[in-house]
Amino acid sequence: MGIKAIAKVKNDIATVKLLVKHPMASGAISGGKGKPKYINHLTVKHGARLVYDMYPTSAVSKNPYIKFAFKGAKKGDTITVWWQDNTGQSETRDIKLK
Repeated sequence: MGIKAIAKVKNDIATVKLLVKHPMASGAISGGKGKPKYINHLTVKHGARLVYDMYPTSAVSKNPYIKFAFKGAKKGDTITVWWQDNTGQSETRDIKLK
């Protein structure tokens, strides 16, 4: 697993591109005998402010790519990316805005 990110600020607006390494398995492979394992909640916070909130399903492809923007950012600020999957596994990463 892992989170790769590019996060840049221009004119008070941060543009964030995330690549979240995760199998996003629906359980439908191999005649439905596979076990589902997919991210079911992802958040991004800028300080205490929630700037992105997503509830993906098993229909999202492997290693999802997510792009969004938000206002009120400055170079050097930090965002915190957190996800949790349907098995309870989670990951958190702090990313510095450039």
